[in-house]
Amino acid sequence: MKKIATFLMIYLLFASCAQASTVFIGDKDTKKGAIKTFFVKKSAQFEQYSDRKKDINEIKNVLSLLTKYSNEHDPKKIATLYDKNYRSFDGFKYDTFLKMLNETFEVYDDITYESDIKSINLYADKAVVNLIDTTRATLTSKSAKEKAEKLSDSSLSTGHLEGECNYAIYLQKINNEWKIIADNVISEVTSVKYGSAKEYPMEFAAPLSVPGDSEYCLTLKMQPPKGTKVVASLGKEEILYPSAEPEDVFRKLPKDGILERIVRSNKNGRNEYAIASVGITKMDIAQDFSAIRFKMTGLAFLMQRVNLYTDINPIREVKEDKKQDSKDKG
Repeated sequence: MKKIATFLMIYLLFASCAQASTVFIGDKDTKKGAIKTFFVKKSAQFEQYSDRKKDINEIKNVLSLLTKYSNEHDPKKIATLYDKNYRSFDGFKYDTFLKMLNETFEVYDDITYESDIKSINLYADKAVVNLIDTTRATLTSKSAKEKAEKLSDSSLSTGHLEGECNYAIYLQKINNEWKIIADNVISEVTSVKYGSAKEYPMEFAAPLSVPGDSEYCLTLKMQPPKGTKVVASLGKEEILYPSAEPEDVFRKLPKDGILERIVRSNKNGRNEYAIASVGITKMDIAQDFSAIRFKMTGLAFLMQRVNLYTDINPIREVKEDKKQDSKDKG
């Protein structure tokens, strides 16, 4: 069964919240590296950073346009809000981002975005926005229609996508304009469901973060409806463009409704998507009991981001003999 390719989702923002900000200054009257608020007498040194309210309003306008252009599916206008040196924490650059954006709008031609901004933090000419986005869309593709025709079930031709993402977006004031320079996805879950799969609760779990080249567990929980059989495949793939197409190995869902698999994270340090592919079949018995046929009635693809973190020890290690030599010299 072919996996639904999931590209980098473009999560957008719009809100009217702001909070107190600080700035790093280092003149003769302050200790090096001091942090001061703006409740101090203005000086020419930080006059350009004194109007935080103006910067907040400008950032809100950028985010409002981002939401507007995205819901209008206008990648050219979206591109004007990003700096050409943009780079995501997954490693994607500006040109690749635009390709992925175009493909997202082609596949999900009615995709919509809603955002809930949690904070806007300002640091001189830079800003960090923290938010949670929800995404919804329908998926009607040629390949899905062909599969549905083979399965004699038109309900499998259209998929319904829902996603939620918790992430940070970074902006910088360049030539007196705020531009998006980076984004970092903290957590992300996405599901695409066809046919009867939309009716049944499913829970897919993976760790939020793991070390590279280490084992972790994927878990699918679902209570199979009476008269149906459920098969599922659990796997993972690195976040790359273009994305790979992993081979699905399906297993029957156990009677307790819990399917688990141990996988190993990649050695390349790339973030991953944990993926569950689920198929629901219903048994049909001929009126004369001469034949039993299983009919596919539902499909689901569940995805969760798994971020990889470095296992480098940040603690400074000092050998005892060096400490002793230092004491002797003293």
